[in-house]
Amino acid sequence: MAAIKKSKGIGLRRSLLFYSLMMVWPVLQFCVFYIGVNFNSVLLAFKDFGNSQTEFTWSFGNFKAWLDFNDSMYGAYIPPAFIVSIKAYLISLVVGVPLGLFFSYYIFKKLPLAGFFRVVLFIPTIVSSIVLVSMYRLFINDVVYEKMYEWGWTTGAPFLDSTKDRFGAMMIYNVFVSFGTSVLMYSNKMSTISPEIIESAQLDGAGAFSEFFNIVLPMSFSTISVFLITGIAGIFTNQINNYAFFPGVLSAYKETRTIGYILYYRTKQAGQNDWEYPSVAALGILLTLIALPLTFLARYLFERFGPSED
Repeated sequence: MAAIKKSKGIGLRRSLLFYSLMMVWPVLQFCVFYIGVNFNSVLLAFKDFGNSQTEFTWSFGNFKAWLDFNDSMYGAYIPPAFIVSIKAYLISLVVGVPLGLFFSYYIFKKLPLAGFFRVVLFIPTIVSSIVLVSMYRLFINDVVYEKMYEWGWTTGAPFLDSTKDRFGAMMIYNVFVSFGTSVLMYSNKMSTISPEIIESAQLDGAGAFSEFFNIVLPMSFSTISVFLITGIAGIFTNQINNYAFFPGVLSAYKETRTIGYILYYRTKQAGQNDWEYPSVAALGILLTLIALPLTFLARYLFERFGPSED
C-alpha cells in the first residue's frame, strides 16, 4: 500500500512539473505582450507633452482633447467617425450576417455549386487586401460605372470618387470579404448537426425554411453568437479598409472615416513622432471603456435570451 501511495505521489509531482513547464511560455507571453504592453499604454495615456516634445506632465489632457468635440486636432473627428462606425456595423449585421448564414446553409445542404461557393467566398481571406481592393476599384469604377454611364443610368463621378456613393461602394466590398471565415465556421458548425434530427423534421413535413429557422439556426447559435459578440467588440477598431482604398487620407472623405481608421492613422503618425503616442493611448482607453460593457451586455443577452440547442 505504501508503495502504491509513493508511486501515485511521484506520478502527481511529475504531472505538475510537466504542466508547469508547458505553462511557463504562454504565461510569460501573456505577462509581456498583454499586461506589460497595456500597462505601459495606460501610463502613456496620462502623459501630457503639451507644446513640448521631450518633457511631460501627468494629467487628463489627452482624454479631454478627444472629448472636446470642438478640438480640430482631436475631438472634432470623433462624432462623424462614430456615426460612420455604427453605420458600417449595422450594415454588416443586417446584411452580412444573414447572407453569411444563408450561404452557409446552402453549403451545408450540399446543393449545386456548394463547393464552388465555399472556395470563392473564402478566397478574400487568403488574398492580400491591397490586391483585392485594387481589383475591386478597377471593376466598380472602370467597368460597372462605365457601363452605367453609357446606358445613361448615372452622370456623376465614379463610385469611389463620389462623395455620395463612396461609402456604399466600400461597404459592398466589405460585406463580400467578410464572408470567408464566418461562412466556413457556420457551415462547419452546421455539419455537426445530427442527420437523424434533420430527417425527423423532414418526415414531419418541415420545409427548407422551417428546417433552417427552427433547427439549423438554434443549433448553430453558439457559433453565431461568437461572431456577433466579437463584432460588437470590433465596432471601434474596424477601419473598413479605408487605408487600402485611400492610403494617407485623413482630413478628406469623412463619409468613410471610422473610429478604427482614426486610431490606425494616428498610431501610424505616432511612429514618426513618439510624443503623439499618449493621445493614441488615451483614445484606445476611451474606446475600451465604451466597447467593454457593450460586449459583456451582448454576451449576457445572447446567453439569457438566445435559442438553446436543446
